[in-house]
Amino acid sequence: MAQLVITAVGADRPGLVNAFTGYLHDAGANIADSRMINLSGQFAILILVEAEDQTVISRIASGAVEAGSDIGLEVSVAGDKKIDSRVQGQPYRVKVFAMDQPGIVHRVTHLLHQNKVNIEELQTSLNAGSYSGTPLFSMDMLITIPRDVPVKQVRESLEVFCDELNCDVDMDAVVR
Repeated sequence: MAQLVITAVGADRPGLVNAFTGYLHDAGANIADSRMINLSGQFAILILVEAEDQTVISRIASGAVEAGSDIGLEVSVAGDKKIDSRVQGQPYRVKVFAMDQPGIVHRVTHLLHQNKVNIEELQTSLNAGSYSGTPLFSMDMLITIPRDVPVKQVRESLEVFCDELNCDVDMDAVVR
C-alpha cells in the first residue's frame, strides 16, 4: 500500500471536508487515518491517504495543492515516500490538568523527550473553570514508552514535574 500525508488549513465553512475528501476519493485514494478540527474559525485537516497503486499517490501528491486552493485550503504534502512504522513499545494515555500557564505544553513534552518517549497524539484545550471562571488547561496525550525505558521512571518523572507545576497528571496503560 502506498501512503501519503496531507495537511490542509483554511477558513472554516460548510462543505470543506466534503469537497476535499471528494477530491481524494475521485482520485482513487482511501483515507486511512485523519484528524480534523475547527480552531477559532480556521479548519485544519491532517489526513493519511493510501492507494494500491503508487501512480495514484503520485497523482494526488502533485494535484492536492491545486485542489485545495480551489476550495480555499492551503495544502501541504509530506512526500510520497514510504512512511516508517511507529516506535515499538507500550502505549499509555497521559492526561494533565492545571490552571493555565505559559509553556506548559513545551515543558511537559520536553520532559517526555528526555525520557525517550514518543508522542503519538496530543490534544489540548483551555476552558473556564466551573466555579471560578479561571482558565483551566487540559492536555490529553497518547504516548509510546520504548521497551528499554522503565515505565516507573517515566511515571515518577511526570509526577515530580507536575507537583512542581502545581498540576494533576494521570497515566494509564492502553490496551490495543
